[in-house]
Amino acid sequence: AIARDVAEALALPPGPPILVHGLTSAELTPTVKIARLSFGGRRFNDVYAGVYPRELLGADGLMGLDVLSRYELEFDLVRRSVSVTPSGPDRLEFGTAFHTPSRLRRDDCGRTRTGRFGQLILINARVEGIQVDCFVDSGAQYSIGNMALFQALAPGSDRPTQRTLTPVYGVTGQTILAEHENVSQLTIGNRRLGPTSLLFADLHAFEALELVDRPALLLGADVLYRFRRVSLDFGRARMEFGPLRRTIQTMTPR
Repeated sequence: AIARDVAEALALPPGPPILVHGLTSAELTPTVKIARLSFGGRRFNDVYAGVYPRELLGADGLMGLDVLSRYELEFDLVRRSVSVTPSGPDRLEFGTAFHTPSRLRRDDCGRTRTGRFGQLILINARVEGIQVDCFVDSGAQYSIGNMALFQALAPGSDRPTQRTLTPVYGVTGQTILAEHENVSQLTIGNRRLGPTSLLFADLHAFEALELVDRPALLLGADVLYRFRRVSLDFGRARMEFGPLRRTIQTMTPR
């Protein structure tokens, strides 16, 4: 995706409209044609990018899985930086001079499967003991569970009857209201994160990924920042989580 002002400044020619599945809805979106895009040491020709107002996109542009499917993204959440490298085969590491995903212990690797559109879906996560399928949206401020997860948690007698509603904004411009709930335990892989604040909503993203009927969770920045680093290797279909940070700052929905 590309911001409209950038597309206009570069005088990019229009392309065919495409159906974009966003967080809150699916929208037919105008595109422009980028003749050549250089990224991560590779060149992509004739890329069609959806055009959005800058206030919705929040950046000059966003990279999608059409480009990232051959790469590994490593988020250094302490330094707040992202490194992008071509995905490669598993490697052994000797000494401390190498900077590769293999530095993480095997039990830090989440078991994953590939979703409908190539997303990595973590399958060994639990919310209060309930197994959930998770996927990462690094651009989302909050983590959001689907209504199947909300209903599975509902039998708890200590849950408040009055709900707090929080608006969730999608890049397509649609807004929905999400319910706020505190859960006593969130476990990702072998990492126990303890009490966690979550939102719950019937997001279009769950429908697009065929995650409506079973408990599922979108992992946003509030949970990701509780780790020192997170790695998403789309080429090898691997998701890895580093150590938890000593000081955890959680973001509470308002």
